[in-house]
Amino acid sequence: MIRLTVLEAGVMFSGIPIVKINYYDDKATDSLLTAGLLEAIQAFAVEIFDDETETFKMKRYSIFLHKNTLKNNQVVTVYSICDSFDRLGTIKVLMQSIANAFHETFDNVNLGCLNEYEDFKDIITKKLGDLIYRPEDRLRKVFL
Repeated sequence: MIRLTVLEAGVMFSGIPIVKINYYDDKATDSLLTAGLLEAIQAFAVEIFDDETETFKMKRYSIFLHKNTLKNNQVVTVYSICDSFDRLGTIKVLMQSIANAFHETFDNVNLGCLNEYEDFKDIITKKLGDLIYRPEDRLRKVFL
């Protein structure tokens, strides 16, 4: 059984969250704090190591990042915060798929109209599938 659970997912632009979904209220975080931390981690990796950050692992949680350049050269970062490091390949493929969907849906980022990105939450949730459920919830769904 897959132990990976996506607790939060979203899209950010220049450290500003434009789409954010918390799948579990007990792990809800401040949008700006999360985006700022992720942006700082990425900037640190580029500045100090001249490298990209794709995964950031803590003791109990993992953060996956995927950058995508839009048609007008704006760079957005798709991210997910998970409670496990299992299925690294699976989450990377899903992050790429979400980034591609964002690229196909939006030509650019308009920070003046953040509400136009609300519907993209449904696309993220659909692409993540049952990974938004904890293992025990997935098991329960099988028998219901």
